Amino acid sequence: MKTIELYRQIQDFRFLSFNLPIRKALAFSRIVLASYLILASLISPVNAATSHDPLEKVNRVTYGFNRIVDGLLFKPAAKAYGKITPVLVKKGVRNFFYNLDDVRVIFNELMQLKIVAAASDMRRLAVNSTFGIGGIIDVAGPVLKLEKHNEDFGQTLAFWNVGAGPYLVLPFFGPSTLRDSSSLFVDSLVHPIPQTDHIDTRNTLLTGNVIDSREAILGFDGLVSGDDYLFVRVWYLQYREYLNNDGNLEISFVDF
Repeated sequence: MKTIELYRQIQDFRFLSFNLPIRKALAFSRIVLASYLILASLISPVNAATSHDPLEKVNRVTYGFNRIVDGLLFKPAAKAYGKITPVLVKKGVRNFFYNLDDVRVIFNELMQLKIVAAASDMRRLAVNSTFGIGGIIDVAGPVLKLEKHNEDFGQTLAFWNVGAGPYLVLPFFGPSTLRDSSSLFVDSLVHPIPQTDHIDTRNTLLTGNVIDSREAILGFDGLVSGDDYLFVRVWYLQYREYLNNDGNLEISFVDF
């Protein structure tokens, strides 16, 4: 379960990185993203096997670029945050952001007709937002046994049998597929933080959430071995398959 939680944190970090409070960089990134999608659609059909990596040469260059950006920006900030922030404070901050994320989860559960799960997460959101002091304390989990779920628009498309398409490494955003890349934009339209009108508040929340999410996955760095590009690709595709099958899949790592 700890491994699955780590995977979920990595996915959250990717989504949040898409919403960094840098307007010009974000606009440029969306142009790059659109170019990637057009190129990928010309090279391989949408229903191509997810293990197919026709853009591997380009993907490896992008992967190297992302590692440099992470090493210069995200990782140092996450390490500093982890060292100076007490454990209880970090737990409260993480719970707060988890609570906001439930809005995105509920939206996608409804899109996938998972009414029971959506009702459960609506209760989670209501209970934690009130009795949990804005989500800082997770009351719904330990007390009411309301499990937190993880759904995004990529999983919604998979539910409606949209093919995954080729594997992509997106600038700034990391591993993805043609199908999953749409999740970055669509989910940002329903997540509370990107939709916050007050600019300073939105930017503060986004920055804090990104740093907190990166700090939570620092342990992943030590798991990577061998050809790290292949390692991350296998991890990502297995993780997405796990999510798309609602956990009915065993995830395992292999040596590279």
